[in-house]
Amino acid sequence: MNSHNKCGCGRSPTGFCIGWHALSEDAYKKAKSDYEYEQYLKRAENLWFKEGSCTGGRPPGEID
Repeated sequence: MNSHNKCGCGRSPTGFCIGWHALSEDAYKKAKSDYEYEQYLKRAENLWFKEGSCTGGRPPGEID
């Protein structure tokens, strides 16, 4: 059984209540922007290899 309640206000990016219904409009916009930025960083992080490049190469200036 899922312990999360479904979002009734439509503000939650996850579809489950995370308390954003209680935020003012400005606070909601900030929380949404912060959440979207964090999601962007997570997706972008998956594009980069540990060696420092999205193509698997070494960062500029590094020598083998």
